[in-house]
Parts: sequence; structure tokens; C-alpha cells
Amino acid sequence: MRWFPPPLLCAVLLGTAIAVLGAPHPVAPEGTTPDDNRDDRITGTVGGPLLRTAHGIGAPLETGDATVWVWSERTLEPGQRVEVIGRLRTPREPIDPGMPLPSPAAFELTAKRINMLGEEPSMWRWAARMQREWSARVRGDDPASAALRGIVTGDRAGIPPALDQRWRAVGIYHVLSVSGLHLAVVAGLVFWLLRRALAASPWGGRIRPARWAAPLALAFAIAYTLVTGAQLATVRSLVVVAIVLAGQMFDRPVRLVDALGVAAIVILLWRPHDLFDPSFQLSFVAALTLAMRPRKGRGALRWIGNAIATSAWVTITTAPITAYHFQQVTPGGVVGNVVLTPIAELLALPLGLAGIVLGDLGAPFVAAAVWLVARVDSLAALLAHAVPIGGIAVASAPVMLALVGISLWGAARPQRIAWLALCATWALAREPSPAGSLRVTFLDVGQGDAALVELPDGRVWLVDAGGNAGARDAAAATAPGRIVARALAAYGHAAIDRAILSHPHPDHYLGFAALADAVPIRELWFADAQPPLVALASQLAVRGTRLVTPSLGALQSDDVELVALAPRYQPVADGPVALAPDPVRSVNDNSLVIAIRFAHRTVLFAGDLEHEGEEQLVTAGVGRVDVVKVAHHGSRTSSSPAFVAATRPQVAVISCGVGNAFGFPAPEVVERWRAAGALVERTDRDGAVVVTIDRDGGIAVDRLAR
Repeated sequence: MRWFPPPLLCAVLLGTAIAVLGAPHPVAPEGTTPDDNRDDRITGTVGGPLLRTAHGIGAPLETGDATVWVWSERTLEPGQRVEVIGRLRTPREPIDPGMPLPSPAAFELTAKRINMLGEEPSMWRWAARMQREWSARVRGDDPASAALRGIVTGDRAGIPPALDQRWRAVGIYHVLSVSGLHLAVVAGLVFWLLRRALAASPWGGRIRPARWAAPLALAFAIAYTLVTGAQLATVRSLVVVAIVLAGQMFDRPVRLVDALGVAAIVILLWRPHDLFDPSFQLSFVAALTLAMRPRKGRGALRWIGNAIATSAWVTITTAPITAYHFQQVTPGGVVGNVVLTPIAELLALPLGLAGIVLGDLGAPFVAAAVWLVARVDSLAALLAHAVPIGGIAVASAPVMLALVGISLWGAARPQRIAWLALCATWALAREPSPAGSLRVTFLDVGQGDAALVELPDGRVWLVDAGGNAGARDAAAATAPGRIVARALAAYGHAAIDRAILSHPHPDHYLGFAALADAVPIRELWFADAQPPLVALASQLAVRGTRLVTPSLGALQSDDVELVALAPRYQPVADGPVALAPDPVRSVNDNSLVIAIRFAHRTVLFAGDLEHEGEEQLVTAGVGRVDVVKVAHHGSRTSSSPAFVAATRPQVAVISCGVGNAFGFPAPEVVERWRAAGALVERTDRDGAVVVTIDRDGGIAVDRLAR
């Protein structure tokens, strides 16, 4: 086999060009301004495919000059002409260490109100109706029935999170939606049945059955792709299936690796931003591994050995992608894809699809498919306990690409030098802090605060952990904690030595709930023990976290000094001042304010102080600092002229969310810091901001959104 077939080489060159030049940026509908915190009215036609989830329906809205992805709890149908009212926003994942840089995508809008204007013809309407009908034929609310609906029809709305997690742990998560292998199985079975039927017909001796069966099988494959939602992996497989079936029609055999290259070219020309989608990367790398793996010998034992080896290589070649996008690998996939995937895709899928197509007559087939899926789930639960998901991070895209390339080389031509190169490159996967330096990473956690502080001796401190106060469920509310965990993994840390909570507001503390599930927190500092914090502190204490209420003053740690500056409470006039909340001040003004000093430089974390708290700090003698975490996300109620004049930092970092509902940061606050000589960095615009102070006191600032 040629090492780099021309179609695959062209696909790689095209992908490289897109990665370097960037995918085209989406266009906002005329007359709208994304992220301006105002309701927009957008008129357009609902397109397809629809995405059905437990939280509502997503659909593309074609406006004529742009495409907007609309989320709605109300049922939408392709072809509907609608006016949608809501706030247009730029969809952006956080830009943090351990997080891939986001690719351009269609603007999003969560509908507050939808006005129906009419209807237009749409091929997607038939597809959406058929998906609903097919899904309804798999009756039952049990996990196995819900999983079968996802496997056969692409309807994932009812899949329980626990089942989702079990299947993810054993590397068969892809089975829960209509993947490329699903379509290949369905198209292959239809082609085989049609060819057999034509061969047995009266015309069998006068025609070439494969030539006539191929177009019919292709038509069925196209229809099945539309009905099941035309997911990315399915579209890739459809292109491959079309090329292979075309080869059958014209009696020209096609190599799978060439078909994959053509499929990649088609998809990247059609939707260039899909290059950055992990499902695109995983789908093609897994399929390419299958196509490139040499197969030797015959017999049952040899077949089993090849299957296990191939599954292991798929796990190896896709591990850099999952480590880059999700900071995890699934070693259980080696067994899961050999034992469980065939049961689900070669047995349950055909039985379930046959039962659905046959309607009432197919109920026994559907029941058998549900039973098989239930057995797969039971085995997945056992295997997940034996081989849990492994946590490992790849911190940069170039390293991920190098690892994938070396892995594919090893899969195609196993040799010792490939293993040595693979091990050497994996050693570069993390991003440790520069030796002898203090690195502070102000994380992009949306509308909230979180900052990682890496000390020269290797210890790690965390100041706040973010949180989504208005989220619809606990997982979304605590999601910033997982961002912190990913950054820790990318930096090569397995624990937090000291966490510091500025004050008990959700956008500062909710992330601790998810973070504590991922990494140990050895010590937690806080000053204001209000009820929400008491509950959190109790949960952390059970896990072994030491709870500390610090005192005013400095704590020396080798070359680093940690100083607690506020809140300051003086119960008696002319009496001693303690680090404790003042009962007459607001929660924001009782923020735990700390300064970190290293190499004659000072980094100040001001929590959510407002004017009163800032005035107290200025009166107490806070002096000039080098870096300040701007108080209260750049609100007008903070960053008073006196506080800015007293601190006069070189760098002022504002942590806030893209298009947040509060309008942070206030333009006059940004200008006030700039007028004082500060370089103003913002996580909503710049992503995570990394400030490194070397042993000689030099300050370097890096933005992840470059």
C-alpha cells in the first residue's frame, strides 16, 4: 500500500491550509449586533437537521444572508417561516489551558418568543417527521429503549446521563448516536440483500446484480442519513459509501483509504470549520486506522487477534485527540469495541431498524434489540469499574497532531522507532511553568473569577473557582470547576495546595463542587462563612480539605509572600482590627483580598470589592502593585479613582463573560485603568490571561486568544 495516497495527501494539505488561514467567520443577520445584551428580532426559515436534546430543540434558521442556530423549548419544524425574538450571541467555548481554541461557528440565539409567519417546502420536514415516527416505535422509558432510539434514529433526548457515562468509560460512546459505522452497516446490509434478491430473480442471469443494487442501496443510505440527523460522522460515512457503491456500479474497485481522503476533501470544502470539531477528527482518524492496519493470516484465532490489535491501535491513534479536547483516554475501548460494539451495531442496530421499518409486525425485533442493548449496558457497567477513564492532557494542537501522525505511522507499519518517537512526543504534552518563576493564569470561566497561581517550588494555589449562577442544572452551574481541572491537567498538576475563596457569591464558589470531584484540595481559605459557603466547606472537609480562616498579615513561603489585606473589621473604636467580615458592609465589600509578592513584584486579587471596600483598603495603606485582578469584573461600582490611583498597576486583568447580562466591564472603568498606565486584559476578549514573573522580576503577559 502506498504510504500517502493522493486523495489523503490533498485532504491533509487542505486541512493544513484551513488550520493556518482559519475557517471563514460567520456573518450576523443584517441589522443585528451579537452580544449587545439587547433582544433581536430575526426572521427566517427553519432548516435542518434538527437536534433534539433533553433541554430543547436546536435548528438552523436561514435568514437569507446568514445562518443562526436557534434553541427553543417549543417544537420547530423544518420549512417554517418564523420570527424569533431573543438575544443573539457569539458561541464561544472558554479559551483556557487544556482547551482547544474555538473555531468559527454560526451565531446562536435562545428563543424567548417565536411568531409563526408561514411555511415553505423543505426536504428536512419529511426527515424530521420520519425520525419522530421511528423513535415513537421504540416504546418504553427504560435506559435500554432510550439508548436504542439513539442508536437507530439519532434521537438522544432520553438517554440517561449514567448510561452515557458508562458507555463513554468503555470507549463505545459513539454507538449512542448514528455514527459512520452505523451507516456503513446499514448500507452494506441493504446492498447485500438487494444483490441477493436480484441474483435470485428471473433477471439474475442477464444483469450484474451489484450494478443494479448499488444505486438502490445508495438511495436508502441518503434517506437514512437525512432521517437520523445527518451528523458529521454519518455524512463522512455517506461520502465513503457513495464512492464505494459507485465503484460497484461502474465495476471499478475503490480502496477505503482513497475514499476516506475524498470524503475529507468534500466535507472540508463544504464546511471548513468542521476541521476543528473533535467528532470530525475522531471519526476520520479512527476510520483511517481501520483502513491502514495490515491484516495477516486467516482463521478464527487470527481474526480475534487482528480485531484486538486493531481496536488497540484505534485507541492509541485517537488518544491524543481525546486527551487534547477532553483531557481523558479510554483504555476500556480496546475491549469495549471488540466485544460490545459488534453486539450493538451488528446485531441490535439491524434488528431495531428492521423492527421500526416493519411497524407493528416488527415489535418482536425491537424487543430483541432492546434486550441486546440492555445486555451491552450491563457489561459496560462491569467493564467501566475494571477499566475506568484515564485522565491525561495534551496542552497544544501541534503536539496533538504530531502524536496522531506518529500513531498512524505505527499502526500502518509497526516498528520500534515509531514507539520511541511516540513516547518522546507524549513527554511534551504538558505545559509546566518556567523554572523558578511565578505563573498566574487568570482563567476564562465566563461570568466569574478563577485564577491559578503556580509557585516556583511547584505548589499550586487557586483564587476562586467560578460558577454559573443562572444555569438550568447543577452540571452547568458547576462547569467552571471542570475548566480549572482541565487547566491543572494541562499544566501537569494533580492537586491544589491552597484554595482561596474571596466571598460566597455563586460566580466565585460554585465551581469548587465540580473541581473537588476531579482533584484534591488540601486547604481552603475563606473569611465570610455564610450558609452557602458552610455547605460547600462541609463537603470539602469530608474529602479531607483543611478549612482555614486567615489572619491579617503576611505568610511567608520560601520566596513567595501571601498577604491577607481585607476584610477589615474593628468591633470597638480604637480597638484591634481583625480579618473578619464587617456586619454593616455588603458581601462584596467583605471580600477576602490577598496580595502575592515575589521577586519584588505584587499581584493583588481584589475579589468583588466596591467603592466602600476599596476606600477602606486605600485608608489601610494599600500601595502600588504590579498586577491587579480588577474588582467586581469591571463594574461601575468598583475601580474608584482613589483605588486606581493608589495601586497604579502595570497590568489590570478583568475577568468577565462574553456578552454578559451586566454589561461588564464598564467602558469608563476600562479607560480609568488605562489612563493610570495599566495594560488592560479581559478574559471575555482575550481568553485566559497568563502573567509570568521570573526570578529577576521580569513580567511577561500572554493571551490564549491570539
